[in-house]
Amino acid sequence: MIKMKTIFISGIIMSFMFIGTNTYSQNNNMNKNDMKEIIKYGTYAPSSHNAQMWSVKIEDSNKIKIFPNYKRVLPFVDPENRETWISIGAFVENCVLSAQDLGYNPTVTIQETEVYIEFKKDAEKKISTQNIENIKKRLTIRTPYLNEKIDDNTITEITNISENVIFYPKGTLQGKEIIENSINAYSLQIQDTAKLNELAKWMTFSYKEERERKDGLTPEMLGITGFQHFLFNTIMSKKSVTGKTFIKGSIKGVNKQLNSCSGFIIITTKSFNIKELVQVGRDLENVWLKCVENEIAVHPISQVLEEKEYYDKLKKNLNIQGEIQMILRVGKVKKYPERIGRRLEVEDVIKE
Repeated sequence: MIKMKTIFISGIIMSFMFIGTNTYSQNNNMNKNDMKEIIKYGTYAPSSHNAQMWSVKIEDSNKIKIFPNYKRVLPFVDPENRETWISIGAFVENCVLSAQDLGYNPTVTIQETEVYIEFKKDAEKKISTQNIENIKKRLTIRTPYLNEKIDDNTITEITNISENVIFYPKGTLQGKEIIENSINAYSLQIQDTAKLNELAKWMTFSYKEERERKDGLTPEMLGITGFQHFLFNTIMSKKSVTGKTFIKGSIKGVNKQLNSCSGFIIITTKSFNIKELVQVGRDLENVWLKCVENEIAVHPISQVLEEKEYYDKLKKNLNIQGEIQMILRVGKVKKYPERIGRRLEVEDVIKE
């Protein structure tokens, strides 16, 4: 009789354990709306030419795989897909930060050709909107900035994000090296017809294109506003981008941009391997979001990293031992603008 009672009680305990295990498993399944929301904020990440070169596969109810969409990469300015992997890293960080706001603990695993994120619900995690609000405000500001100093405490907060993040004020020897080599690299690159045609592919030249496209660069995103915006859409075409007028005006504009800022943020790595490039993207997004918090304008300067002659010269003159992966022009603006949203839909980036 005692033996029968023991078996009966053991059975009840096992049943409760089984029920408890099922309940945990169900709770660990991710809310589908949360998954979609997290991927959506992933797509708010920066990318060269706003090409949005990422794809997502939903592996199971709480795991996604992120990998390049090679139909959207930039073979002329980014032949090794360095910038592609940095953009994917920024996408990953947006997913991580927005998931944390929604009460999940994300785990990131980087492999040779893809990145995995697994989300686990944490009942004790406080729901927030802080990361998401900053992600929604992040944008590139290409207009000239105020020549004002950014306070030291803010610079310390930014450079503390990673040991690979360095700040150079504009007036220093290092700042002058960045300006000089960036202008020279831009002047060289803009003479390359193949690279200009690649840029033109991602630009819009009419109000109709602006309304219909979910990617690329509008005149407004390039800092062309008001009546000049109207003229651009009226006069310019893809063919015009390779013309002397566009080239001359662009060089003049870049010169003005680089000489009107507070300084430059550089992000480095030891090498060019994919794991480090993804981490650069994650560091980049955290740096950018910290700038958003402090209403500091950000503009990536990439040409000097894409033209080897000037990249090698800059690295030597800055005494950088590793590799320079990102240069950001930063500064204060009179009024921090609202983000111009041009993003693919979640359904556009999810692959079966």
